[in-house]
Amino acid sequence: METNRYSTIDFLRFLAASSVAISHFIMQSDGYNLNLEIISSISVEVFFIISGFVLAPQIISIAKNKKFQNYKIFIIRRWYRTIPLYILSLLLTSIILSNLFTIDFLKYLFFLQNLFILSVENDFFSIAWSLSVEEWFYIIFPLFLLLLFKKFNFTNKKHFIYLAYLFVLLILFFRLFFSDNTEWGSNVRRVVFFRLDSIAFGFILYLFRDSFKNKVFNNLLLIMLIFVSTFLTFSILKINALEQITFYQFIFHYVVGIWGCLIVIFCYMLDKNFKNKKIININLFLGKISYSIYLFHLLLIYLISSLIDLNLLLSIVLFVITQILLSTLLYYYFEKPILDSRPNYK
Repeated sequence: METNRYSTIDFLRFLAASSVAISHFIMQSDGYNLNLEIISSISVEVFFIISGFVLAPQIISIAKNKKFQNYKIFIIRRWYRTIPLYILSLLLTSIILSNLFTIDFLKYLFFLQNLFILSVENDFFSIAWSLSVEEWFYIIFPLFLLLLFKKFNFTNKKHFIYLAYLFVLLILFFRLFFSDNTEWGSNVRRVVFFRLDSIAFGFILYLFRDSFKNKVFNNLLLIMLIFVSTFLTFSILKINALEQITFYQFIFHYVVGIWGCLIVIFCYMLDKNFKNKKIININLFLGKISYSIYLFHLLLIYLISSLIDLNLLLSIVLFVITQILLSTLLYYYFEKPILDSRPNYK
């Protein structure tokens, strides 16, 4: 089963995690900033595309083999990867903020706080919304493909494409008929069953990954499209933050999906020609610690902002260094032993 890592995509993962962390740190220290909030928001969208892209080979293999045993192993492997560190971060954050074993804590623990609507009274672990989308995607999307492949005896790539499109249409149906756009950010953008398609876009991108030819003109065109889509995504999110315009709320999901796909495919194409082993190893390392950077940045923000009084620039430097050191320790002494114990596919 293909489990290759792409070093440039790992660096992109690190860049996205750091963008979220630094944006939140600056806003905690210097006050709310809409531009930083948007940077943080679209960085999370990159995570979704990356997840769909890098997990696609495993999901494809599960559906092709039509074995529920491998689906079960996939879920266990993802849980080993995501849940232990998530629980550690949730526990420590809850203890510091005196929210341990509250109703909100239990909702976070079982990824229920934003399943159909954001339902916590005190959103003290706000970063968890994206983790809920990820965890439920791991359960729902591979099972959706597996059941249909078994039922109709599907076999080839085009069936994956058609079913992924169908899945995206189903999520669109849920958004159109069941979402409450009056609080679009909390009731739509951050709700699990309205955002599962955001990871499916990455899966679809994987299916078409080699349709993009690595030529100078194509690369220049891709860079230009990234700039244009970045501007559009940024503008649409700003409009959605300030106004209630249904059209922009509707197209956001697709514009940001296209934007994320363009960035990931650019990194994928770049990875093919990237030969510097030292930089590759650095990128791979940064990718490995990016999950703990994302999960623990709020905890560090609470600690640094309350204990240390420095100017903003020095605070950011201290924050970044502390993040990297803590995440490195967590990876090698907490995450890696757990990852090494994961079951293998049959």
